Amino acid sequence: MARFANPNLVEFADERRHVGFGENRIGSLIEAYPEKKADVQKMQKEMSHHMLATFADRFRDGAIAEQRQRMRDQAGADGVAAMWKGVDLAEASPEDLEKTLTNVVLSEFKVRLERLGLEYQTP
Repeated sequence: MARFANPNLVEFADERRHVGFGENRIGSLIEAYPEKKADVQKMQKEMSHHMLATFADRFRDGAIAEQRQRMRDQAGADGVAAMWKGVDLAEASPEDLEKTLTNVVLSEFKVRLERLGLEYQTP
């Protein structure tokens, strides 16, 4: 397993693996029930709204402040910044953190939807 500066990123990689299982299951269901494809597409749009709202809430309510301070302390202790996707996780603004996470998640989400024969629907 890749070594990350932040254990939360390991959890993120684990979530990607879980999403892969869901992708496989949804793909097999769409194949078995093609008439349900429009319903899946509608659900994707609704769930994307909730996912993006959750990101926004999480970064705006200050819930990550304690984690960010731990990253700053660790970076200071070992002289290594907590970098991910070109962003210093300990020093970036909450808005930049939200934007980075959203871009990464949506980019991969769109690829996965395309593999299922679905098109991303903006909420």
